[in-house]
Amino acid sequence: MGRLIGAALAVVILVLAAFVGYRTATFTAPPPPAAVPIPNTGAYAIDASAAAQHLAQAVRFRTVSMTGAPTDDRGQFEQFQSWMQQTYPAFHAAARREAINGLGLLYTWAGSDPGQPPLLLLAHQDVVPVPDDTRTAWRVDPFGGVIQGGAVWGRGSIDDKGSLVALMEAANYLAAQGRHPKRTILFAFGFDEEIGGAGGAQQIAAELARRHTRAWFVLDEGMAAIARHPLTGGPASLIGISEKGFATMRVRAVGQPGHSSIPPRDTAVSLLSEAVTRIHNMPIQHSIEGGPALAMMRALAPNISLTNRMALANEWLFSPLLQQRLASSPTAQALLGTTVAPTMINGGVRPNVLPAEAVAMINFRVHPRDHVADLLAEARRAVADLHGVTVDWESPPLEASAVSSTTSSSYALIAALSHQILPRAPVAPGLVVGGTDSRSYASVAENVYRFQPVLFTDDDLETIHGVNEHLSVQNLDRMVRFYIGLMEAGAMQ
Repeated sequence: MGRLIGAALAVVILVLAAFVGYRTATFTAPPPPAAVPIPNTGAYAIDASAAAQHLAQAVRFRTVSMTGAPTDDRGQFEQFQSWMQQTYPAFHAAARREAINGLGLLYTWAGSDPGQPPLLLLAHQDVVPVPDDTRTAWRVDPFGGVIQGGAVWGRGSIDDKGSLVALMEAANYLAAQGRHPKRTILFAFGFDEEIGGAGGAQQIAAELARRHTRAWFVLDEGMAAIARHPLTGGPASLIGISEKGFATMRVRAVGQPGHSSIPPRDTAVSLLSEAVTRIHNMPIQHSIEGGPALAMMRALAPNISLTNRMALANEWLFSPLLQQRLASSPTAQALLGTTVAPTMINGGVRPNVLPAEAVAMINFRVHPRDHVADLLAEARRAVADLHGVTVDWESPPLEASAVSSTTSSSYALIAALSHQILPRAPVAPGLVVGGTDSRSYASVAENVYRFQPVLFTDDDLETIHGVNEHLSVQNLDRMVRFYIGLMEAGAMQ
């Protein structure tokens, strides 16, 4: 009997090993998108030094997002737009320029074939402010537009004047050569992306919808090539095919006001503390399934170590190990599921006074598999027995965007150009965990992609919205070449 059990166990182990091996072997990159003809971007006669000078000039305009504060400076935006017209005359002669809602810009470079859906390219004019207490940490004046060490330094050099200037350089390059598109090319430049895009991108998108515009695809900022991908340890070009939603939950606890010397069993502060803890810890799925993560991992499979590939291909078996490893990585948690972050709390005015109420804000970044209505319902269930606690969204929540195709001709075009410009970086789809203007254009195009054709190190990424933001001249050159190739292959052939 013992031998039979041992033999049966051996068979089970062999079958299991074979199954695990089969799944590991077949956990490979899907067939690449159909090849698309692209030009040799290295042949373009680009003056990278002149482009860098133009980006440096653009940085000097303090186009900080306007919030209605006394420090708002609309004139900086107006001067920046005048500078654009003066700096890129060939493009402005070829395209129609429209102001949308005051400072929003919509350019139409009309194609000769109106039957082809237009190409829609996005960037934004505004930048985040530079806090006074960080200025001394900058190597240069953050609005000085300094070129130093082979890079353009200053606020917005990466986010997002780098993209805007590169798009203008590319379009002006083609227009100056007398090139004319067959497919119409649209350029949409918002002015309040950093504060939600309600006045810029949302209004431009609404205008395009009123005109019944249906774009071939949309391309915006959001992801890029990174020098060290955590799964492979090497470079990877990540094309954002979806964007997480954004929602802020308001948790309010009401208690009995009075003196702290005779407190009730539950105070507003203790109730709020318990409610925030429960919501923060409520069960939310984090998995490679149900979003861009699985497609990304498959695309990078040839570059992932055998042990990691085995674990990912057999999540059903190695789930406890995977969950343990992923739980220790905030980056992985953000990629694989909705994140919950308590960010603000307010209640009480003195140490010895019991407040009548206490309020907290909890920020959710919503994964494509989740929905804001379900998250709100789950939060309310979590605190249902806490009397005096109410939960609601502070403002209208934003769902995650739809997941765009990785088999479309538009994705293939972006991927092919990226691979030509950054040949050492395998291309993979990704999930944008922040917010971009592209979310406003869901009604304008089925496929919306988020990608800057640049190679960033970890140190580069830390400067975005931070101290010492800078874009290398090499990366600017890459962007200009990419956008010329995109317009030429996508709209002029």
